[in-house]
This record gives sequence, structure tokens and C-alpha cells, in this order.
Amino acid sequence: MRNLNDPEWEQLARDLSTRVAAVAPEWTDRVDNDPGMTLVELFGFLAESVLARPGVSPDARTRLSNVVTRLQSPTVSICTELPTPSRVGYFAGQLLSPADLEDEQDYIRNKHRRHNLLLHGTGIASGLGVTVEPQQNGEPLAVVSPGVAIGPDGEELVVCDRLSSKITPGLSSSYVTLHLAEHASATQVGGQASRIEEVAEVAVRADVPSGHLALARVKRVNGAWVLDGTFKPAQLRGLR
Repeated sequence: MRNLNDPEWEQLARDLSTRVAAVAPEWTDRVDNDPGMTLVELFGFLAESVLARPGVSPDARTRLSNVVTRLQSPTVSICTELPTPSRVGYFAGQLLSPADLEDEQDYIRNKHRRHNLLLHGTGIASGLGVTVEPQQNGEPLAVVSPGVAIGPDGEELVVCDRLSSKITPGLSSSYVTLHLAEHASATQVGGQASRIEEVAEVAVRADVPSGHLALARVKRVNGAWVLDGTFKPAQLRGLR
């Protein structure tokens, strides 16, 4: 990969600052001596440096190239990641199928997700503190306290009672994440579940999958699992 010239560096910095503004509209200081601009320029330098290394794995190169490509687009990610709202057009005598009713549900749910992401963002609203506690057999658990958050997919994550998940052995660090899960209820009609319950579930993983909100990171220190104090979970706008 060739080195970027000065105009290309400037264009990359502008693209990055536009991208940051799309996901963090509260950041308005874009002068050259602003710390935010320094971080943007540093990221551009690191991205170019990593892509230029001959030993970079094809997977890492592809992922980083995709990030740079997305950064070059000023379009707000929410406009591309959620479908365009489309509701059922009703008329007299129309025969409705289960798919039509599901489309109607999806329209309302997607509009609600867009509202959450565009007006509030992604992160914790209240509670959802994480602790590491041992089980009776000595195995460690990541325990999440009650609270409320909005996930990266716009879903509301409500925890009413403490949730826990085993910490996977064999790793040096893991993320404690929260996501929305769907479960068929016990109520059935004709052998089919007639209700779907939406519940927040906690998981401990080596990475943060799509749709999961990272609440904390735990690491192994001297044979024991502890919270990584350097990790700061995302907070909703206005609560940072």
C-alpha cells in the first residue's frame, strides 16, 4: 500500500471527523488543536500503518479496510443498518396473512429502534453494575445488577432481577455483555407457541457480538478473575 500524500491525509481526517460527528453529535469542536481531532488523525495514521505491514493477516486487513471504507461515507450508520420503514397498506376486502401481521409488528419495532438510537444512542441508562462472585463450587460468576440500557441494535434491555453467567475458563480476559433474546412462551394454539417473550440475557465472551452491549471486561490476575478498571461501558447521551 502506498503512502498517503498531504491532501489525502487531510481528506481522511475530514472523513473520520464526519463519521465521529455522525455517531457522537455532541462533539462539535473540530479545530486542529482539539484533542478529538488529534485522536482522529492518530487513528488514520494507525490504520494506514497497519494496512501497509506485510505480515498483517488477510482477515485483519479485510476488517480494517471495511472500517476505513465505512468511515469514508458521511451517511449515519443507523440509516443503513435498519431497514427503511414500510407499513402494510390496508384496504377493504384485503386478505391478511401471518406475514402481513408480522410486517406490521416489524414496522412498529423498527420505528421504535430508530427512535432509541437516533434520540438516545447506545449505552446504559441506569444500573447494570457488574461484579465477580464465586459459586459454591468455586467457579467464578459475572453478576449483573438490575438496570436499563439501549443495545447497539436499538433494543431496550431491561433487567429486573440479578443475572449471572459463568466466566469461560482458558481465557485471559472476557467481556460481560447484555442482549435481547426471544423465547416462545408455554401458551400454545394448535401446537404452536402463541406468544414470544423478550428478555435480556447476560453472556461472558471473548468478543462482543453484533447486538450485544458490553457492560464490563473481566481479566485474570494472579489466578483470580477481577474487573478491568480501564474499561468504561457506553452511557446514553446526556448521562456521560
